[in-house]
Amino acid sequence: MGAQDLLMQKIWEDLDDDQKRVLVTRMIDAKIMMKENMIKHLEFKIETFKKVRDMIAECD
Repeated sequence: MGAQDLLMQKIWEDLDDDQKRVLVTRMIDAKIMMKENMIKHLEFKIETFKKVRDMIAECD
């Protein structure tokens, strides 16, 4: 374990149950937001590729 891991473990041990619940909820929410943003980015890329495909098809 590194120094940061030990510090995080000590902080975690000092939290009460309500604080732990809030922290875990925020961590989960952050992961959800990250995945949602990744999906939005991929949807944008797909839309762009489809537009490019259609533009190339029009040139033929």
